[in-house]
Amino acid sequence: MKRISISLLHYSPIISAGITAIISQLKEVNISINHVTLHDLDKNHSSVIIADPLLISAEKVDELRAGSSGKLRVVALYSSALPAEILRVFDSTISIYDSVDTIESTLRQIIAEEEDEEEKILSQREKDVVVGIVKGLSNKEIAVEMGVSVNTVMTHRRNIASKLQIHSPAGLTIYAIVSKLVQLDEIKSQLPR
Repeated sequence: MKRISISLLHYSPIISAGITAIISQLKEVNISINHVTLHDLDKNHSSVIIADPLLISAEKVDELRAGSSGKLRVVALYSSALPAEILRVFDSTISIYDSVDTIESTLRQIIAEEEDEEEKILSQREKDVVVGIVKGLSNKEIAVEMGVSVNTVMTHRRNIASKLQIHSPAGLTIYAIVSKLVQLDEIKSQLPR
């Protein structure tokens, strides 16, 4: 069962208890909920933050996303009408006036996005294969370097293509540079002149 950590930032204990109860009803995923203060958010390790938009600024949301190791989703939990520019910074919104079904649907969508994101994350071995491909190594050379069989390397290549939807060495090279798996000077010697 998938485990997701949610940090909840809201001033009202009644609203916090209500959203916690609704989240707890989601049976297909194991969710841990941490009730946090604005000060605690700097030490946040959750992949989802549900917060009152009046307690957290757009700058703070951007700062938290920049400091997050993965994709952080921030959801606004609001109790009054707010201007669109305040809500624009959030990935999703929940109103205390939404029905339980609507809130559950919003939460399920966030959880599904979280699972989709995790499926795209490469394992360390897959990253090693990408680096080998980018450096111009053959499957056999990558296998020797990693100490695995050629079949294992080919399996990793299929998984990489499936996760990233990248099917060419050139595409993988761009991915590796953008993801900082390799430096441009490491592959310059492989580029045609």
